Amino acid sequence: MGDYHFTINMIRNIIMTFFQSGIWVVGFFYLLNKTHSSKTILKASKIIMIIVFAFLLLHSIDINR
Repeated sequence: MGDYHFTINMIRNIIMTFFQSGIWVVGFFYLLNKTHSSKTILKASKIIMIIVFAFLLLHSIDINR
């Protein structure tokens, strides 16, 4: 029973860490795209956000193991 609670708590911590950091990434690129409306910036921000989210997910998993 202890392993179940540990696993649930670890998954919750990973999700919380990921979304707490990810909201800043989304906010930054949202404001960037609203300030400078350009197709090039929109494409670049989508690619950068995918890369940053992948690193954030790996970082969240690493610090909550």
